Amino acid sequence: MPPVFGLIANHASLKLMPVYLAFFFILLLVMMSKTEKLCHNK
Repeated sequence: MPPVFGLIANHASLKLMPVYLAFFFILLLVMMSKTEKLCHNK
């Protein structure tokens, strides 16, 4: 993912890094929750 952030930072600012990291952290939590529900139902 660092190359993607590099492209974003070139066109915007490095101040977007917290937003970028927060987005992927939230995505991680959502995917963990879905995986847990899927595995728990079996």
